[in-house]
This record gives sequence, structure tokens and C-alpha cells, in this order.
Amino acid sequence: MQHLSIFSISTIVAIFVLLSASHSTYGKPYGDDNNDLYNNEDYTDPDGIGNGGQLQDENRPEEAVIYKLPKFITKSQNLMVNEGSTIRLPCVVDRLEGFVLLWKKGDEILVVGEQVIKEENKRRFQLVKEADGASLVISLAEEKDEGKYVCQISTYKPTEIKHTVKIRVKPEVRPVPDNGIIITETGKSVTLECEVTRGFPTPEVSWHRRERKMPSGEESIRGLSITYTAVTRHHSGVYICDADNGFGDISSAILKLDVQHQPEIEQEETFIHTQEGDETEVICVVHASPKADIKWFKDGTPLDVGTHILNDIGNRHTLTLPVAGEDAFGQYTCQAENQYGKSSKTTEVSGLAELANIKSKAKGEEGDRFQLEWVANSFSPITTFKIEYKAVGEEIWKSDEAPAYPINAGELKPRYTGTYMIARLKTATVYMARVSSQNNYGYSHPSETFKFATRGADPVQRGHLSGNGGGAAPVKTTLLLALSSSMALLFLL
Repeated sequence: MQHLSIFSISTIVAIFVLLSASHSTYGKPYGDDNNDLYNNEDYTDPDGIGNGGQLQDENRPEEAVIYKLPKFITKSQNLMVNEGSTIRLPCVVDRLEGFVLLWKKGDEILVVGEQVIKEENKRRFQLVKEADGASLVISLAEEKDEGKYVCQISTYKPTEIKHTVKIRVKPEVRPVPDNGIIITETGKSVTLECEVTRGFPTPEVSWHRRERKMPSGEESIRGLSITYTAVTRHHSGVYICDADNGFGDISSAILKLDVQHQPEIEQEETFIHTQEGDETEVICVVHASPKADIKWFKDGTPLDVGTHILNDIGNRHTLTLPVAGEDAFGQYTCQAENQYGKSSKTTEVSGLAELANIKSKAKGEEGDRFQLEWVANSFSPITTFKIEYKAVGEEIWKSDEAPAYPINAGELKPRYTGTYMIARLKTATVYMARVSSQNNYGYSHPSETFKFATRGADPVQRGHLSGNGGGAAPVKTTLLLALSSSMALLFLL
């Protein structure tokens, strides 16, 4: 048989312990066939000199082989090994010939020579020979394998090295609550939490949100829990709790936060410029939890959905309109309602020109007049522009008209431009202006108000430093008072 008998193992262990009890600096190797006992003097004469220093008879038979004690080449190690991987503990000396290695964990003897002691360890423990020594190899590392391991050499004087092994345990986390779903309402306080159920060393926990940043703008936040004191719909989403202790595999728990609220609607456009014969889309993006019921209206009247195409993908709702004639123009309203309330947004579909875009620089170079320039898009030809202006603080708008000039008539949506010199203005004064475009369907809505200034004024109004119109006056007054007080004091002295 390849394995030693129980009697042989017991005998080896007993002799190993007996050998370890001696304090000699030299030792006879364990395993020699000569079992006689010798005095220390028999191991202190390696040069063959005895009997008071007289040379021994050269023909006298050799009584013992003298071995120098092995020295460890291997250094003690502190190992961190992943659970399930392989532990390799080296024990290499400068020369092992004639000696035997013994491995222990605490007081438990694991291996003597090449023999694994316990039957239960033979599945995972083995000794792998090196040039002069051997490594104890433990496969499929378990938490119970953590501890201090000792490699001893079979000499009279105990000689050993120690290795310390820690087992890194893969982390495991679970969401709180177990189903991973939190339902709440706008304005409530919410705590997102996950629990570490396993892992060594203690894992570091961090949070991130699927497909978007955290509500406060960070990519991730560390900690076992996160508390939001007053949630909004923007806090809704899928949160992922990650636990990492360097094992290599990050353990994750998923928690879904559903903040229920009244519907909120976002419009892609409030004004859609189109023409007869075209097809257009009115789009509403509806945010609601629970899901909202969607209704469409035209000019305040419920829309006949049978003659229109309605689509929804997620929270994006689309009304497709065939613009067969002028009767398709109007105000289209998207209404969303759930148990928390209702919301609506209106989009105008029209043949009127788009809002004009004023191109002039806001700060004028002349004191009594200003050159205004703009462009506007329109399917229907623009014939005239209306210009309105007034000084800041005035209530009545002055108006005039200017001709329109096409600048890219061949394009799908033609552009028109216009200019107007606003005269008889006040120097160093801030004014406001706006422009409307007239086509076959009438005048468009006025452009955004444009603020400009004649020479000597700044169109950007800056706030005063104090209520009296400037910040320097109080300082000047204080300085004068201080000087007056000093002069009076000198006069009295």
C-alpha cells in the first residue's frame, strides 16, 4: 500500500516529538535504520578526534553519519486567499537529505513526510515536492482553512517556519425590503438600504443608478444606506447596491424606487409651423406614476381619435396630423390624469411664420438711432414685417413696417430677412424691440423681446450696490465725517 498504516504514523509522530525534545545543535536524521541511542559526545567529533584529542584508528568502522541542520530558504508569509481557490504554503530548506517535514495547524498534525494524516483531509490536502522541501497545497479553500500553519523539520532541536492564512470570502448583499421595491409619494422621506449578509474582509458598499446619475448629480455614493428627506419624481428609478472586498466578483442588490405623483408633461414644441398638404406630429412626454390616462383636444373639444393616428412608446405620446387644409390648424392639447390629479399642455399648429430671430448687436454705436436686423422662416411667403419698439420703462409701443426679402427661396422652408433703422432715439438709453412677420395667414406672434442701447448706455442692467443708487456715497460720507471729527479734535487740543 502507498499509505502508511495507523501504527506507522503514530510511531513517526511519537519519534518526531521525542526528537524535538532534545536541545542539541546537531541531529541525526529521522528515519535512520540504526535505532541505538548515543550520547551527545558521539555527535561532537566530526573530524574523527577522540580520547583526549588522539586520532582514532582509521580502520575503525564508521558508527554514525553526521548531518548539519537544514536552514530554511522559505520566509514566513501572510497570505490572503480567495474562498474556493488554492492555498500553496512553501517549505524549502538549503538541504533536506535524510530529514522529514511535518505540517501542523495549531496543535493538529496535518502531514508527516508525504502522508496526510486525517482521511477527511485527503480530498483537498497534498504535499508537492520541491528541490529541497515541499509545499503544502490545499485546494478549494474554505473559511475553516484560515489560521496559522507550521512546517517543522525532524531534528532534535525544533526548527520551523510559520505561515498565516486568511480566507477572503465573496461578499453577498440583499436589498431592504427583500422584494427590492419601495413605493412612496412626492414629498415623503425615503431610505434606500442594502444588507451585507456575507463577506470577509468587510466589503465596501456603494450605490449607483441604472442608466442615469444619482439625483444629486454624482455617479455613485458610498454607504450601506441613502436617505432622501423629500423625494420628487426625479428620485424614481432603479438603484444598484454594490459590495466589493477585492474578491474579484462584485455582489449586487437591486432596489426599485417608485415615487408616485400627479402627471407632469414636457412639450418638445409649443408652436409648430407647417403648411397645407403636409403631415406633422404633436408630441407630449408624460411623467406619471401610476400610469396616466391620456386624452387629446383640439381648440378645447375632445379630438376624434378615429381620424387621427395616436402612438405611445414608453412615456412619449404622439398625435400625427394630416394637414389637408387650413381647418387642421389650431390649438392641440394633451391631457394626462391619474389618481393624484391631472395636467395638460397645448401646442399650436399653424401656417403662420416662425418667430423672427433678431441678429443685431445689443450695444449700439450711435447716440440717436439704431440699426435692427432679423431673419424669419415661413412656408407661406412673408410680405411685410412689423417692428415695435419703446424705451425701457415706457408703456406704449411705437410701430412701423418694413419689406421682406427672401434669402433662400429654393429651400424646403424659405427664409426671409428685413432691416429697419430706428430713428429719433435718446442718447445713452436702453430700448426694447420685437418683430412680427406677415404671410398668407396673417401676422405671426412677436419675436422674443430684444433689449438694445444707444451709445453711452449698457443694455445689460446691473443692480445697484445700495438703495441710494450707488455704493460709493456712504463711504465718502463716512470719510468726510471722520475728517471733520479729527479737525475738531485738533482744534480743541
